[in-house]
Amino acid sequence: MSMRSEFSLSSGRAPRRRRQGLLLFASLGLALVVTTGVPIVGSAPGELAAQETPKSEPKVEVKAEPKVEAARAPANMTATEVAERIQGFYQKTTDFQSSFKQTYTDVAAGESKTSSGTVYFKKPGKMRWDYNSAKDAKKRDKVLVSDGSTFWIYEFEFQQVFKQCLAESQLPTSLRFLMGEGNLLDEFDVELTPKSTAARPELKLTPKQPTAQYRELRFIVDPTTFQVARTTIYDPYGNTNQIEFNSMRVNRNLPDSGFEFSPPKGARVLNPQKSC
Repeated sequence: MSMRSEFSLSSGRAPRRRRQGLLLFASLGLALVVTTGVPIVGSAPGELAAQETPKSEPKVEVKAEPKVEAARAPANMTATEVAERIQGFYQKTTDFQSSFKQTYTDVAAGESKTSSGTVYFKKPGKMRWDYNSAKDAKKRDKVLVSDGSTFWIYEFEFQQVFKQCLAESQLPTSLRFLMGEGNLLDEFDVELTPKSTAARPELKLTPKQPTAQYRELRFIVDPTTFQVARTTIYDPYGNTNQIEFNSMRVNRNLPDSGFEFSPPKGARVLNPQKSC
């Protein structure tokens, strides 16, 4: 979300729609995909030099990912069965790490903007998104961090930090998933899209309780593991926020320290709620 159409910290207060778009992506994007949280490898962002990359991975002997005894999705698998398989996979997942490519499309402007980076989640409720700089892939453009109770956004270029209490978020459904709770079938009506195939299942999720923040979600899943390979969020204006995941690794015993954040010295902190 380095695109200015969603959110920028270049001014004292981000426009409401931009701020909601950024929070929706961060809190909902993968939080709904993974009914878990994901960790991040390395020191806390606030302790890193502005362009320093995370430290090495934990010195722990772990399996790269759980073994899954499953064949490709049967051609006649129902939407409910696909949702149950997705739910089952992530219930067994304690942490998750992946590179990602995000494409945000603004329908009114007729523009699409792409960004990339690495995302980490860990149960319960922890996540971190490291965005690569568009100018230098070895550097970071922004970091989004949650320790499960407080959500931070730090943009290096503007030296500004946005802070929000997750308990007060306008997205309670996504937060339940972010905290490792909830059930897809309890929260959404599901159906397979016309493009869905046994080799490439695609699930459409419509919230049972309408929300002003988004209209629907779509998941494309791996037909053997039922990991979500791509998620797309459709907002009420027809804009889409698509995230593709690659080089996914689960259950790596990632450390909690990577989800801690302290605003860098001299950074301006924007905290609209004034309560966390």
